[in-house]
Amino acid sequence: ANGGSKGTPALVGTTLTPMEAFVAGALAKALATVVTYPVQLAQVLLRLQRKRQEEGDSDGNHGDNKGGKDEGVGATEEPYRSTLDCILRLYRRDGVLGVFAGMNAKLLQTVLTAAFTLLTYESIVDAVVRTYERLGSAAAAAS
Repeated sequence: ANGGSKGTPALVGTTLTPMEAFVAGALAKALATVVTYPVQLAQVLLRLQRKRQEEGDSDGNHGDNKGGKDEGVGATEEPYRSTLDCILRLYRRDGVLGVFAGMNAKLLQTVLTAAFTLLTYESIVDAVVRTYERLGSAAAAAS
């Protein structure tokens, strides 16, 4: 944690340790995933609903699901009208657990990816800065 010259914020030039970078990436992505997951889930359910309706229309069932198709989420209920409608109905039917159903796998995948990405980024930036500083020192010594 080195401060810069006059008027330079103290954090400029500060690098994270590998562990700090890993934890920062993991925490940031975990928060982002928890906040956005209900919207992502609703969008997936709306796409599945649209696909079922299209399949029902093409096989003559007109979306009534009486052709022996899988009866998953939304198959026998009134169709979702919007993302918000989907989220609210999931919450009313299943509570908070329904809105976050399946998030465990998403968290594991995205959190680890983000943690390793930030760790790699910080390591590369640190290596580039050290190389640049060495080259600058060598050029100064040569002149």
